[in-house]
Amino acid sequence: MRLIQRPTPSPLHYLYAALGSLATVTAIVVLFTGDVERAAAAFTSVDIHYLARVFLVVAVISLSGVLSYRSGLWNIGQEGQAVVGALAAVASRNAVEAVALAALFSTLWILAPAVLRAAAEINEAVTTFLLSLVAIYTARYFVDGPLRDPAKKGFVVTAEAPYLDILAAAVLYVLLLVGVVALYKTRAGLTLRLLASGEEVVRYAGKSPRAYIAVALLLSGAVAGVGGAVEIMTREAGRYMTLQQVSTGFGLFGISATWLGGLHPLGAAAASLYIAWLYQVATNLKVMGLPALVANALVGSAMAWGLAGYVMYKYRVVWR
Repeated sequence: MRLIQRPTPSPLHYLYAALGSLATVTAIVVLFTGDVERAAAAFTSVDIHYLARVFLVVAVISLSGVLSYRSGLWNIGQEGQAVVGALAAVASRNAVEAVALAALFSTLWILAPAVLRAAAEINEAVTTFLLSLVAIYTARYFVDGPLRDPAKKGFVVTAEAPYLDILAAAVLYVLLLVGVVALYKTRAGLTLRLLASGEEVVRYAGKSPRAYIAVALLLSGAVAGVGGAVEIMTREAGRYMTLQQVSTGFGLFGISATWLGGLHPLGAAAASLYIAWLYQVATNLKVMGLPALVANALVGSAMAWGLAGYVMYKYRVVWR
């Protein structure tokens, strides 16, 4: 068995992956609930505000993946960059400042991997992943140190981040989405996409691949940081960080949406809505008393099918 690259890839393969994910999720839910009625309740019970909030967070972070992966670069540190963005939001006085600082500090956070990849060709997948671990421990230091709320005696929590209305978050996401789509209509955006074909192609086009590698990774980190700020600021309550709740997992959900959406901004938006629904189903299962690991398997299956969709899109299997 071997994989042969398709001469004319079809986007329908991502649809097949989405259907496969839905079938897997249905099987998991029915198997563990053991009851069709309970499974139906888990699928159909939806809190619109909750669904919209999760969708916006995942959708923003998915744009980070689009900016990175469409350029052939592997930023897998969105979780850490989102943590940095959330920390910046906690340290801010208002929502506008929070978004700006989140973008700034998450850009600075990914600066080292960007420089190492551009200048020394050190694999960005390794450096961004390792920095995600560093981000979690750094956040815990700030939670128990400079950003700890002295008013909450006996509790190790930060001060609350400013509140961001869900409609304002939606406007922010639309602006980011339009910005990414518009970017890919420009010459700079075309060059970013050419990176996926190899640095030699970019050089042949008369551009510096090192500069575009750095730009792609820095933009990706900035958007992931904004996603982390949106996550903590759109909470109806508890807009703070604790030692136990530094990382929320939305970085991985955003990566899943990117791949399941075919590395396209609009496809990632549709996939983000699907993953937000999965998150709602997972929450419903937890309320029913099922283990959290079962709920987490739902979103994990979406990531697996997203990668499978990419493989099916690019390659076909030859059994000889």
